[in-house]
Amino acid sequence: MEASMSLELGLLAELRAALAGEHEIRSQVRMEVAGLAVETAIPAVYVWVFVGFSGRFFSWHNADRQHPVNDVPGAARRIAAQIGEVNQQIS
Repeated sequence: MEASMSLELGLLAELRAALAGEHEIRSQVRMEVAGLAVETAIPAVYVWVFVGFSGRFFSWHNADRQHPVNDVPGAARRIAAQIGEVNQQIS
């Protein structure tokens, strides 16, 4: 595994832990796509999070939303808000 891929997966694992610990949101690091599949209340619908090409930002929502990787708690808060928006659509 190349070093940048390992770094990306490590950052995604940190984000996964923050989502689970602070926000009780389940997600899985998917090594085959180097992404984080964040569960929503809609079965089989995920918010996908990736580390951008520069390695400096998490990106999601078709890369329309980004947050610096050096602020994992902040990224987790913003992604949790996105999950809340998605979940409200089914209420």
